[in-house]
Amino acid sequence: MSKCRSEGEILLTEKYVSSSKERLYIKPPEQQNIVVLEERRSSNLTNWFTQIFLPQGYPDSVSKDYLPYQVWDTAQAFCSTISGILATQEVLRGVGVGDTNATPLAATITWVLKDGCGHIGRILFAFSHGTYLDAYSKKWRLYADTLNDAAMCIEIALPMFRNYTTFALCVSTVMKAIVGVAGGATRVAMTQHHAIRGNMADVSAKDSAQETAVNLIASITALLIITLFGNSIIIFIMMIILHITFNYFAVRAVCLKTLNEPRFLQVIETYLKKEVMATPCEINQNEPIVFYQLGPNLLDLKIAGFQIKLGGSVTSFLQRNPKAACLKVLSEIYGRREYMLVPDVASRQLLVVVKDSAAPDDVLCAYFHAVLLSIVTCAINDHNLPIYQSTGYPRPFALVCQALQAAEWSRAAAEGAVAGRFSYGPSPELARYVDKIVNKEWHRMRAGMRQTGWDLSKHLLMVDEWRICNHGNATVEPSSNKLHLNEEIGEPGNKLAFGDLLGEFMDIDFTIEPNGRFERLPSGMVFRTQSDAKVLNATEAKPDVIDLDKQ
Repeated sequence: MSKCRSEGEILLTEKYVSSSKERLYIKPPEQQNIVVLEERRSSNLTNWFTQIFLPQGYPDSVSKDYLPYQVWDTAQAFCSTISGILATQEVLRGVGVGDTNATPLAATITWVLKDGCGHIGRILFAFSHGTYLDAYSKKWRLYADTLNDAAMCIEIALPMFRNYTTFALCVSTVMKAIVGVAGGATRVAMTQHHAIRGNMADVSAKDSAQETAVNLIASITALLIITLFGNSIIIFIMMIILHITFNYFAVRAVCLKTLNEPRFLQVIETYLKKEVMATPCEINQNEPIVFYQLGPNLLDLKIAGFQIKLGGSVTSFLQRNPKAACLKVLSEIYGRREYMLVPDVASRQLLVVVKDSAAPDDVLCAYFHAVLLSIVTCAINDHNLPIYQSTGYPRPFALVCQALQAAEWSRAAAEGAVAGRFSYGPSPELARYVDKIVNKEWHRMRAGMRQTGWDLSKHLLMVDEWRICNHGNATVEPSSNKLHLNEEIGEPGNKLAFGDLLGEFMDIDFTIEPNGRFERLPSGMVFRTQSDAKVLNATEAKPDVIDLDKQ
């Protein structure tokens, strides 16, 4: 026990985790009763502010990106409230406030019509885009606030549409209704991410308290602006620009650890090109938010060369290739999987048919498998992708693609091929070969993603609801299929399977470092992660470093 020279013996120390408040339980000399000494290392004002506006247990009860997100979110809410009040003034004028010629009936009809349009818009948007709000929460969060600004621009311009006031108000109300659905749903997604202790209600309540306080201050500021400058269009435009800017910084500050399509595609691309497992924060910083999906699945076309559709029906495939033999071969190849890959080379689409017993891990593996098969199919059709381009020593997967490009057995004539487009589809042997690669690489990749902080217990990939049921017994993969390309390359003993190139490391543990190196660590050492450069329990001996660039 600790001793104090004059105060007595410290029996126990307590600390309130979310603040710097401490309590010392002391037994004074020659006394039997315990004396409680309370210490405060911060001001009462700071503690008061923390208890009102921050979740209990802050900062340990929320994610690390909570504070930067809330700072930018508070700033955008301040600007939005000011611009909203400036626009409301013109809305009231539009419905007849201050106009002696306007009748209460006309104003009531206008108000009912605009609210009715808003209700219809809310229902239609929830029906058409509700499933996308979870997967692309950051994008729709930004889109919602931008659409809200556009609606306010229409409202403040109502004096220019005096003969079409009702129509303009209906349009702006529909836009704000969409904002209400998208903004509310994405706010829930953000709250779920920040609440790491299952304290969603507390985080949501404190977020509401923050927004209410900001709205109060912004309302007073807006009244001062109107009193001093009138309905200034310059101030309105400035608030709109700041609002959009702060919103962009807010969504950029969020570091989501669940995989959606753009994040997963970037993880796969980094893994194949650099042999590095990217962390969630690195991927979130580069995640496309504004321009993603402006074209039809632009990112997967750019990285994999195919549009990848999860959970679809095989009907579209049978329209191009109705032969039962093709479907039977695919069933045999993927008989042991919880999914089946159906490539449509003519339209450059790859359909992932999911079984009804598939788990989240199976869906993630299916997407990874689909990306590899898509890239390999592009290779045999001489279609260049960024994944083939690498500086210095070619990476293992790039070597695999080059070898398959020269192999005759890897390609089959595509059904319905159009001149100028892809002419070859993957042969059954090639499909089995890629399946063999996935058997090895998915275990390695999954372990690397978990090590770097990705949450693989769930996913945000867009999966349609079609499922296939168990059908017959799958044929076991024959051992005589062409799984190595030694004869094609002319380098005997050199196995070119992506997993086999790193096969010598299968019996040892390794970690993937930012510089793209695998480190073999001596026994008794705890392997380091990307975020921690220290090696715990290490001896003085240096690790045996194997740099693939010098092999």
